[in-house]
Amino acid sequence: MWGLLISTIITSAADCLNPIAITQQFVLQGLVKKPKHIWYFIIPTGVVNLITGFLAYYGVVTLLGGAWSYFTGRHSRLLFSFEMVLGVVFLVWAFYMIRKNKTRDIEEDDEEAVTQKIKSVSPVSLVILGIGSTIAELTSALPYFAFLAILLNYRLTAFQLTPILVLYNLIYMLPLMILYFIYVKAQDKFDYLYRIIKGQIKKWGNIAAPILVFLIGIALIIHSALFFAM
Repeated sequence: MWGLLISTIITSAADCLNPIAITQQFVLQGLVKKPKHIWYFIIPTGVVNLITGFLAYYGVVTLLGGAWSYFTGRHSRLLFSFEMVLGVVFLVWAFYMIRKNKTRDIEEDDEEAVTQKIKSVSPVSLVILGIGSTIAELTSALPYFAFLAILLNYRLTAFQLTPILVLYNLIYMLPLMILYFIYVKAQDKFDYLYRIIKGQIKKWGNIAAPILVFLIGIALIIHSALFFAM
């Protein structure tokens, strides 16, 4: 058990230095209406990792992966048809974004109004972002996969497994919690920086976002079209 405990601490310490999660936390902290709302983002990241650990240990992830492979093998035509429809939706969305950007009125806001507009992310949105970003990061979380590989070598009861997974995820969330307390101590400086970032995002986002959505739509349509052409 001591070997598992040490491995848990080492892998979680490596995983917590994930720059993607820290960057997301940094950006979102300046978008919340109240500083404490950021916990609606932090906690789901740990909860999703915790649930994934239980699912992986008890073989549910493997079972779901097998079910997905079976579905894609039996209903591939339906799946690729859905992919093509989704690609068309993305193209329509891209053109809508371009049209919306052209008709949007450009107004100069005072500093207080800009700050109020920036701080507009709701707790529900933060929970969704926390869950979504954590699931997306699981595909590239090498330390977490290393931890799960080590964990599967042990035969643990639920009472032994739970504190190990909780410890891992507490360490994983530690930088996010530290960043929150730093923000609380220096909120004015952070908000000033966020206003600068907001201006740059608004400047380039109106150009980059439609292009990105358009390219995703084209990629989905081409990928599904190649399947039907085979």
